[in-house]
Amino acid sequence: MGNTIQELIKQSKFESPQQMAYINLYYTYYYFHDLHCSILKPFDLLPQHFNILKIVKGRHPEAVTPGHILEVMLDKKRDLTRLVDKLVTMGHLRRCQSADNKRFVHISLTQSGYDLTVQLESELRNFIQHNLNDEESLQLSALLDKMR
Repeated sequence: MGNTIQELIKQSKFESPQQMAYINLYYTYYYFHDLHCSILKPFDLLPQHFNILKIVKGRHPEAVTPGHILEVMLDKKRDLTRLVDKLVTMGHLRRCQSADNKRFVHISLTQSGYDLTVQLESELRNFIQHNLNDEESLQLSALLDKMR
């Protein structure tokens, strides 16, 4: 990146510093979203698929319920069933009915899903760790929390 938001969108004036920050946030979101997608595309995955894999890996080796996944997903607008179906079809997740209650479904990682998640975590870590140090990252996170 390296350029200011003013240079990138060829706009020298904003209504306010808050508007400039908001536009910069949106621009930066799409910048990182596109990078994220380019890393996931060779694996035929969307960012939502990766988010699900990370959530399930966070509880591995225990299984999780679809309700838990939906509760902590970053993008709750997508159809969770369809996203999970694709990951099951690809062999990255396993879906099992609860032995105690047939209405409950448990989702867990396969070895393939675990290995893929570890690989993608490593690739994504490489592109997010080069611009900000730890202190700056914490400061940015606190500012984003405040903005929300």
